[in-house]
Amino acid sequence: MRDSLQYFSVFILTVAVNATAQAYGPTGHRIVGAIAAGYLCSDARATVASLLAGQSLAQAGLWPDTIRGERAWRHTAPWHYVNVADDVPIGRASGGERGDVLQALARFPAELADASRPLEQRVNALRFLAHFVADVHQPLHVGRADDRGGNEIAVSVAGRRSNLHRVWDAEALLRADRQARGSDYAAQVDAVRALTASRVAELQADAVLDWARESRAERHNVYAYSAPEAARAVVLDEVYLARAGRISMLRLSAAGVRLAGVLNGLFCPPAEGS
Repeated sequence: MRDSLQYFSVFILTVAVNATAQAYGPTGHRIVGAIAAGYLCSDARATVASLLAGQSLAQAGLWPDTIRGERAWRHTAPWHYVNVADDVPIGRASGGERGDVLQALARFPAELADASRPLEQRVNALRFLAHFVADVHQPLHVGRADDRGGNEIAVSVAGRRSNLHRVWDAEALLRADRQARGSDYAAQVDAVRALTASRVAELQADAVLDWARESRAERHNVYAYSAPEAARAVVLDEVYLARAGRISMLRLSAAGVRLAGVLNGLFCPPAEGS
């Protein structure tokens, strides 16, 4: 992993950061779903397969980003994040009546597990759950309200303009890592999974508030750049980007393990859940 990051830190500066502002780009969400699928017990695997009717868990997690711009789903936009100040306990963070990612993660497991609910509602609950478990692991989706989770911080990567939030969505970081190491998507999933393979039980024992606390705890890394001159974009160098890539992959791996833990907790016999 160390060698790949050395290549990655050099190569990333040639990659344009142009992904849309969403919590983890499509690749990140696919990785989380793919990792989770590998840790499901047989009952959870069967239930997920039945609900998704041929769609993979990796694909299901993409849906909440594809629909939130539609009029009927615009109310879901605040569910992707939570704003909380540096000195406010995570448990006191709240999106109010509009909702937030913590409220969503409290709601959708119950909807998913309730077999008396309509099939479409349970399928959507699974899609939302897969997506929001990933979202809460993205450090800037447990963000500061004053910069809108980094969306209002202009950055420059290899001379190209972007914003801090897009960098941490990690789509370009993951693409650069694959290209720098000459690996394909499947190999990248395996590499990301390996980062937490020895800590599965430990990670699955943590609560949702712990996941959010971990994301906020990365602020010292997220904001670890030199302040720019007035009206200029923050220049992110290869050291910063390599660190961001490493942290992002660790967070994605933890999210995949924890998504599996939630699903196993809902559907597995006690002795079989991991």
